[in-house]
Amino acid sequence: MIRNIFIATIKEGVTDSEIQKEIELMRNMKNELPEIKEIIVEKSTGWIGLSNVVAMTIDVESKQDFDKVIQSSAHQNVSKTAPDFFRTDNFILTQIEY
Repeated sequence: MIRNIFIATIKEGVTDSEIQKEIELMRNMKNELPEIKEIIVEKSTGWIGLSNVVAMTIDVESKQDFDKVIQSSAHQNVSKTAPDFFRTDNFILTQIEY
């Protein structure tokens, strides 16, 4: 299994309502992409570490599935709206195998 981890800082002035809509858009990728086995998207609690961020994990079976997700129109649609809500200069993005 491969887990893609994405963390994005919320822009100043973006409302909680706007973030919730973007989170739902991100979560809905699972409905369009059978390669996604699990997706979790939430706003950070800010208890320790980063605050005012949204974190997303996507689990897929293989590198091929990961590539399909990244290249999909569903992912491209989310990527297009991201700059409206998130700073794009400091995304954290990594993948792990487990």
